[in-house]
Amino acid sequence: MKSTATLITDSMDAASVASSLNTDNICLEGLSVKTYADQGSVVSVVSSDSLTTLLSTVDDLLRCQMASESLL
Repeated sequence: MKSTATLITDSMDAASVASSLNTDNICLEGLSVKTYADQGSVVSVVSSDSLTTLLSTVDDLLRCQMASESLL
């Protein structure tokens, strides 16, 4: 069963943060990660065939976003 999580966070520089996060998004079978900027927000949509993979990916994405935000 495919599970999906959508993360929407406000950002001072959403375009730069989204761009930095997209660098890490690679194609893996059963996992999809799409990140983009939308009107001052960073939107990430994560889909996975495995709930464990989904949770791990969301956790990693949040940590990477926090690091990116702290560098701006």
